Amino acid sequence: MRRNLMILAAAIYVATAASVASAHHSHPYFYDQCRNITLEGRIESVEFKDPHTILVLRLDDGTAYTVDWAGLRGLTRTGVLGPAKEALVPGTRVVVTGNPIRDVAQIRQHFPNVERVNPNTVDPSSIRRVGDEFSWALSPSSSPPNCDPK
Repeated sequence: MRRNLMILAAAIYVATAASVASAHHSHPYFYDQCRNITLEGRIESVEFKDPHTILVLRLDDGTAYTVDWAGLRGLTRTGVLGPAKEALVPGTRVVVTGNPIRDVAQIRQHFPNVERVNPNTVDPSSIRRVGDEFSWALSPSSSPPNCDPK
């Protein structure tokens, strides 16, 4: 009986890990990792939540961007959550650099059920509060994307 419970627990763990890995590995299908954009504006709103923290950034020209950041668990694990909650509040001026979302046609090649996306969405690789000590950045990737158009 104990052996069967261990096998069942292992099977559940593998299934859960596989679904998380699948979601993580679909990331390049949603965001163009060969392009970087840098945005500067004021935080209009912020929602610290799982699976993703969402910041709405309003640029000086009035354009709003959605910054699709890490979730609570990841920010907590890396010790960023507390300082981020203090530093990233509405009205704060920040600079965000990251990968823009792909267009619907590109995403549909891998996920045919996607109907629409907000074209002003960015996956951040860095967030910096202007004139302040707060900054966050991803570690450089050990396997950069293949951006060769060949």
